[in-house]
Amino acid sequence: MNPTNRTLARLLKSASRVCRPLPKRAPFAVESRIVAQWRALAAAPGDVMHFLLPSLRRAALCACLLMLISMVFGYRALLNGENDETAIANSALDLSLLP
Repeated sequence: MNPTNRTLARLLKSASRVCRPLPKRAPFAVESRIVAQWRALAAAPGDVMHFLLPSLRRAALCACLLMLISMVFGYRALLNGENDETAIANSALDLSLLP
């Protein structure tokens, strides 16, 4: 190995040992490219997700409404409780079903 190669190898080896802190944010150029690609994909026609997204939102909304309605009816049943006649009939039925 000639002296130039040794010097270059020593320089590269010492450069690889230097620890540089990681940047806190991405550079502006990288951010702008990512946003531009994201907007270009959003405007692409024929994307399946743009067709399904409104349906998924409606389905999530319906599920939330059903949950709230069932919570209201369950809470109302807890507040009202059973009347005496219903409790007697349920206890008789429970006793008849026991083995």
